[in-house]
Amino acid sequence: LRPFGSHNGLVARTAERIVLIGSGLDPKSICPAEVGHAEQGRAAYVAAFEGYTAGTPEGMAAWIAHCGRSIELGVRESTAVCEALQRGAA
Repeated sequence: LRPFGSHNGLVARTAERIVLIGSGLDPKSICPAEVGHAEQGRAAYVAAFEGYTAGTPEGMAAWIAHCGRSIELGVRESTAVCEALQRGAA
């Protein structure tokens, strides 16, 4: 999976963050969506991305669902960090 010329992971995560910030969904860039992608695993990411590149409604829906779940898992991670900071655990 190499959609960009080089540094594919870095470019993909940066592009995702730009979209999340620019859309207003994560204006302070505190949601690590990459944590969610990692938690779902490479196979799930590749399958969802292949659906996206197929361009079918089902493929696009699978990609959007995968990204949405990644954001949800990233929010969970951010919340856990904030709660740990409040407890003085960090």
